[in-house]
Amino acid sequence: MALYVASICSALVLANLLTSSLCIAIDASLSSTKVLDAIVIPNSDNVRGYLHLPTELPAYPGLNIHWKSSHPAVVSDKPRGRIAAGVVKRPAVGSDAITVHLIACLKYGGYQPLCRQLPVTVQPSVDVAQFSRYAMTNFARSNSNIGQQVYFATSVGNNPTAWVANNDGKAVLNSTKGMHGTRDPVVVRTPEGDRFFLIASDLNVDGVEYGWKDWDWAQSGASRYIEVWESDDLRNWSQQRHVLVSPEEAGMTYAPEAIWDPEIGEFVVFWTSSMYPKGTHYSADKSDPNGRYPLTGGQTLYSTTRDFVNFSPAKVMTARTGHGTLDPVIIPDGNAYYQRIVSDRNSTGVNLTWYGLPCDSEDLYQERARSILAQPDGWELVATCITHRTMNTTYAEGPLVFKANHGDPRGKGFYMYADQKWAGSPSGEFMEEQYQPYWTADVGKPDWRPINWTQKPDYDLSLGVIRHGHIWSLTTAEHAALRGANLLSIEIIPPKKRFYRIGESLDLEGMVVSARYSDGITDDKLFEGYGGYSISGFDSRKKGKQAVKVSYSVVDITKSASFTVAVKY
Repeated sequence: MALYVASICSALVLANLLTSSLCIAIDASLSSTKVLDAIVIPNSDNVRGYLHLPTELPAYPGLNIHWKSSHPAVVSDKPRGRIAAGVVKRPAVGSDAITVHLIACLKYGGYQPLCRQLPVTVQPSVDVAQFSRYAMTNFARSNSNIGQQVYFATSVGNNPTAWVANNDGKAVLNSTKGMHGTRDPVVVRTPEGDRFFLIASDLNVDGVEYGWKDWDWAQSGASRYIEVWESDDLRNWSQQRHVLVSPEEAGMTYAPEAIWDPEIGEFVVFWTSSMYPKGTHYSADKSDPNGRYPLTGGQTLYSTTRDFVNFSPAKVMTARTGHGTLDPVIIPDGNAYYQRIVSDRNSTGVNLTWYGLPCDSEDLYQERARSILAQPDGWELVATCITHRTMNTTYAEGPLVFKANHGDPRGKGFYMYADQKWAGSPSGEFMEEQYQPYWTADVGKPDWRPINWTQKPDYDLSLGVIRHGHIWSLTTAEHAALRGANLLSIEIIPPKKRFYRIGESLDLEGMVVSARYSDGITDDKLFEGYGGYSISGFDSRKKGKQAVKVSYSVVDITKSASFTVAVKY
């Protein structure tokens, strides 16, 4: 590589695109190789989704990056409308992984480009098995460092009101960054299906040694970061990432959520922040002219990402004048709309009124739009006073919403859990709201009705009060992985059809595959696909008896069984 940074710097200085002082700093300390080393693709050896291909280096403004892909049909190197370059089309299910060579070049004028080749390994596609289990993540208790960490629970069968805490009720992920506490955890699955990201608030109530002061501070001078972990199997998690997402004007970063937006080919990560003028700061002195008092109402901010490493600058998603918001959650309804449920928070701020009228408590309202990033006036109010109407609640926040699995005991529909207070609730103490489950058959035309817990997860310190978190669907293998169970064996009841003509497809009607695990649980029915069982060994072109192999894996343990068929004519 003949061209050095000095050549590019000189050209850019002449073009007024870079300062000479920055060039001097670059020339003095960095070779061309070190500049190019700043171009990084996370998980390049294990690509399972769209890639972030940076177009500039933040440390060197004015240096633009141009990309070229050796296989643009697998990894694109040009934008497609609103969707940036880096779109990945994985090889077919059952194929081998493919290596794509991406070339990143720093170019200017007629100078020789400064380039680097980055190989990426793209994994084959997966066909995820039918979801038949659920997972839940929460923090266990406020005002407790141990309780403000990431806890997991897994459903009893396919029932998302019956739960068993994982890891003997102890936290599975513990924050060692920021405020050393996490609240409001959420797990999102990639659209490809085989990678998960966990995000959470960086907040530690009463963690004085980590910066906690009081609730005024918590809404005007708290963390602007979120906490991130990722996993490909729900048992082995990455190192924690402490990611700055909110701007300097934000007073806090509460309850991050994420949803994949196919219109832009990225995750939209959104959260609640109170916003203040530039140059202001938290001050215990309410007369401080640069202090952040009075407190302002919450707004919804968002950023976009493909890898939960690189985030776009934050923008405002919703900031309605005269109204406050808290803890929004968004879910597609299957009928071309996105449904958003929000806490109508107006107790923090000045002269705020309820948006979801008529209601005389801080409650949840629901609205819908055709697009995740629709303008505020593109959201149409669908329902108001959701929990107060049915349970006479005095307060509600932190909603979570999810679609029922196929085979759920309540049939087709949607669940919502609301973090709320009501007469006779298990705890009425400050910051001790209680999750209450609800059900509706149609989230687009909701009739949210309270239902009962069957069994709450017994988290350490929770005292039966389940707090802000998230529920998502699992395959049987993912369920076993998350709860820490090892696969011991599988058994099969063979399919009814045992004899085939040449060229005839394998018929699995009547086959039942079951699995037994180290924690004593048995799954009586597995489903075919990733996270379920796979079939191999059948060749309809070959006459004679054939042993058809059924395999099932949980993390790194695979068990197999077989049945015999015959191709006769």
